[in-house]
Amino acid sequence: MREVGVVIPAWNEEHDIQRVLDTVGPVEWLAKVVVVDDGSSDNTLGVSQDCARKYSRMVVEHLPDNQGKGAAMLVGMRALPNEVETVIFLDADLIGLTEGHLTRLYTPVKDLQCEMSVAIFKDGYWRTDWSQRFAPNLNGQRCLPREAAKQALGPLAESGYGVEIGLTLYARRNKWRIQYVSWQGMTHDMKEKKLGWREGYRVRGMMYQQILVTWFREWWQARRAEWTSLRESGT
Repeated sequence: MREVGVVIPAWNEEHDIQRVLDTVGPVEWLAKVVVVDDGSSDNTLGVSQDCARKYSRMVVEHLPDNQGKGAAMLVGMRALPNEVETVIFLDADLIGLTEGHLTRLYTPVKDLQCEMSVAIFKDGYWRTDWSQRFAPNLNGQRCLPREAAKQALGPLAESGYGVEIGLTLYARRNKWRIQYVSWQGMTHDMKEKKLGWREGYRVRGMMYQQILVTWFREWWQARRAEWTSLRESGT
């Protein structure tokens, strides 16, 4: 099996992250698990460090200030050892995660069936199931070769929550094959439940804003590239 690493960006996930880390920590075929605390104001860092002491292949990177999800993912990927060839990105608030889910996500990339696999939650909680069907390209659970991730994430470091749609648009622009993998029984807490209605809505609004900004920027770059190509070809 190729060397596989996991990157988990985390921001204010003290109540959920241990559940995820206690699932990925014992998985023997993972070469390294990197948790990136993205300037959390709660005890996410402390919980992550406690887990890292239990699992020899787990390390924690700490960003003193919140830099956004895209930047945290890039920091985590760069912290992986050189021998890691494939990267799995996971959110820190997953509910129902098992080793089997990780295997299902990794297998299509390992078998060269695609350049990127994306998980789709199913039969976990109706609201997340619905949102996954409506917008599967916003899912943060992805697997791709490290070199491909490096190329894609560099321009997306400042995209925040727009990093997932940015990855998908980058993949399509470069004609990557994308495979969507069903994750049965998987969900995560809604932001309004974790943060309270007022703060949850504020964070959700910020998330959608960053997604739209990233989508528009990637769309505009693609159109400019097409126009430049047409001018150079004289058509």
